[in-house]
Amino acid sequence: MTLKTIAVDALPQSVEDFLALRDQLAETPEGGAALLVLAMLCYAQAPELPIGQHCLTIAVDRSRLVGSPTGYKGWAVAKRDFDMIRRQLVGREYVARSYFQGTAPETGYALPAPPYTLAISNNPHSGDREAGRYKVFVASSGAATPRPVTLLRNNRGYWKAVEWSSLLTGVQPPIAPADDDL
Repeated sequence: MTLKTIAVDALPQSVEDFLALRDQLAETPEGGAALLVLAMLCYAQAPELPIGQHCLTIAVDRSRLVGSPTGYKGWAVAKRDFDMIRRQLVGREYVARSYFQGTAPETGYALPAPPYTLAISNNPHSGDREAGRYKVFVASSGAATPRPVTLLRNNRGYWKAVEWSSLLTGVQPPIAPADDDL
């Protein structure tokens, strides 16, 4: 098993910021997985804004997109996939934050000071990078084991998520301090 740490100095504040991160990170499967987690966080923090939906569209493989007049460059995450993302993240943005190193249930998964880092590993069964399909595992501070993400390399050399459902499964809920007003 090989462990790689991906770090970003700042969270994207616009689609342009996200595209710059894509250009920097998505040349490896680990970077592509980190990009998906960043897109999940962008969406979870402000689901009513288009930035999160556009970032998700950029982070996932074309096979998981559908045409959309309001999507990014005419594309959006397929309804079934997007509905799952929405159900699992809206009101529970701590799920996305749990993938960043330095977060914990005891702190409500508050993000640490930058740089924001993710620990991503592979194993002997991860696949063949040269073939353009690879599975990595993203560590979560709210789960006992890292969560798998399968990525495909597109025609421009960027690694995009094609299967990520495990990233959306629950994590240990944030631990709220007891309110003792006695």
